Amino acid sequence: MSKRVINAFLSYGDERAPVKVEVFLNLSCPYCATIFQVADEILIPYIEKGQVQYVIKHYDKPREMLLYGTLVNSFLDYQDPPRVYEIIKQLFATQRQWSESDSDSIKKMLIDVYQLQEQPDNIDFSLNIIEEAIQRQVKMVPTVFINDKEFQYPIEINAQQLKDKIEQVLAV
Repeated sequence: MSKRVINAFLSYGDERAPVKVEVFLNLSCPYCATIFQVADEILIPYIEKGQVQYVIKHYDKPREMLLYGTLVNSFLDYQDPPRVYEIIKQLFATQRQWSESDSDSIKKMLIDVYQLQEQPDNIDFSLNIIEEAIQRQVKMVPTVFINDKEFQYPIEINAQQLKDKIEQVLAV
C-alpha cells in the first residue's frame, strides 16, 4: 500500500496511486509556471489511469518576488480542487500580466474575473505547507518530490525525466 501524502489540499488522482508527485510551487514564480505546464502535459494520462496522485502545494515562501503568489493563494477555494486547478492553469498562462501589477489590481482580478473571495482557512493551509517545507528542507520553488525523492526543477528534472521517473516507479 502506498504512503499517504500529507497536506494534500490540492490533490488530483487516486490517493492509493503507486506514484506520488508533490510539487511545491508559487504562482508568482516563472519556473513554477513551466513545471506546472510540464506536469499538466505529462501527468494527466497517469492520473486518469489511477497510477499517479499529483499534489500541488502552494508554498507561500517569504520572498519579495513571490508575495503576489501568496496573495493569490489566499483567494483559492481549496474546497474545489478541480476549479482551483483550472484557475491555476489560467493564472500561470497570464502570469506576466498580473504579476507585474499591484496588489489591489490582483485582488480586483481575482474577484471580478474568477469570482473568488479571500478564504480565511487558507492561512492554516499555508502554515501547514510552510511547516512541511521546513521539515523537508525545501529551499526553492519549484521543488518536486516523486515518492519522496526530491528533484529541483529545472536543474535535476525536465519533462522527459519526469515521465521516465514515473515509468521507472511503475515498472517495479
